[in-house]
Amino acid sequence: MFEVICQPAPDQPERANEDAFVLYQRDDGQPRFTIAAIDGATSVAHFGPLDEYLRRERSSITPAGLAANVARDAILTRLAISQGEISPRDLILDANDVLRELLEHVTPDIFSAEKILAREPQHAALLNDPRKIRLFLPAAVITLATIDTQHHVLQFAHAGDTSLMLIYEDGRVEVPTEREARMNYESALFMASRSMSSQKRSMLEAVNDPVVRSLDRDHRVYHNYVDENGQTMPSSGVGVIDGLPELADYITTGTLPLDGVAVVVVASDGFSWPAALHESPPERKARLETMGQRIRREGAARYLAALRAEERADAGREKYPRFKLHDDATAVVLTLK
Repeated sequence: MFEVICQPAPDQPERANEDAFVLYQRDDGQPRFTIAAIDGATSVAHFGPLDEYLRRERSSITPAGLAANVARDAILTRLAISQGEISPRDLILDANDVLRELLEHVTPDIFSAEKILAREPQHAALLNDPRKIRLFLPAAVITLATIDTQHHVLQFAHAGDTSLMLIYEDGRVEVPTEREARMNYESALFMASRSMSSQKRSMLEAVNDPVVRSLDRDHRVYHNYVDENGQTMPSSGVGVIDGLPELADYITTGTLPLDGVAVVVVASDGFSWPAALHESPPERKARLETMGQRIRREGAARYLAALRAEERADAGREKYPRFKLHDDATAVVLTLK
C-alpha cells in the first residue's frame, strides 16, 4: 500500500511547491517499485537569462521547482523506456545530465562566473570565487529507492538532505541516508543561537540577521563542492542535481534487506519532525521512533497535520531553530506489512 504527500508550505500560498516525487511500478508483472523524494533548493541568486526562460517557457516556475521537475521527468522517462534494470545511482546521474543539457541550451553562460559577470556585472561582489556559480544554478536534492518485494531487497541512492527511513515491525527506525557532513546551514543556525544568547535576541530575530542569512546563502558553494584545486571533497560537500559533473562523487548508495521492515519512506526534509539544535543521540532516536509510530498508526496525512501544528506552535523558532516556519513536505510511504 502506498501513500503520497506532496504539499507546499502553508504559510506561502502564492509560492509554488518546489518538491516533486516519483512512484513507479514496472509493468512486467514483477513486484518492483521505484520511489523518490526530490526537494528543490530555493534560489539564492538570480541570473537574467534563466529567469527570462522560466517566465517565458515554464509559467514562471522557480529555479528550484525547475530542477525538481526536470529530475522527476527524466527519471520517469528513463524508467519507461528502459528494457533492463537501472541502478538508483544511474537514474540520478541521468537526471543531472538532462538538467545540464537543458541549461546549456537555454542559458549556457550560467556555468561560467566570467560569463555571468560579463552579462550582469552587478554580481561582482557575490562572485568573488568562481565556485560560487553554484549560487546561481537550479538545484535539487534527492533520495531514490528501488524495492524488490519478492526478494525483500531495497537499493537506494541519495544526494542532499532528503532521506530514506525504514520503520521496523518492532518499532525501530533507521535512516541509512543520515548526513554526516556539517555544512554552513548548521553553522548558520549555530551562529544564530550564539547571537540569541549573547545579544539577548529572540531566535526569530537571530535567524533573520543579515550576517546569518549571508552565511546560510553561501553554503550553496558546498553543492558538489570542489576545493581551490578543483578536487571534490565528499567529507565537506553535499550532492545536488544541478548539472555539475562533480555530483558523481557525492552520491551515496546502499543495498539493504527488508527483513522485519514494515514501512519504507522517502521524504524531503520538510516532512521530518523538527529537531532541537543540539539534539543528543538518545533524543534523536526517540524523535525518529515517535515519528515512525505516528506514520504507522495515523498515516502520512495525519502525521503531516500534526507536524504543521507543531511548527505553528513554535512560530518564534525557539524550540526548533530553523529559517522557515514551514517547508514544502513530500513523502512516498510504502507499507510492506
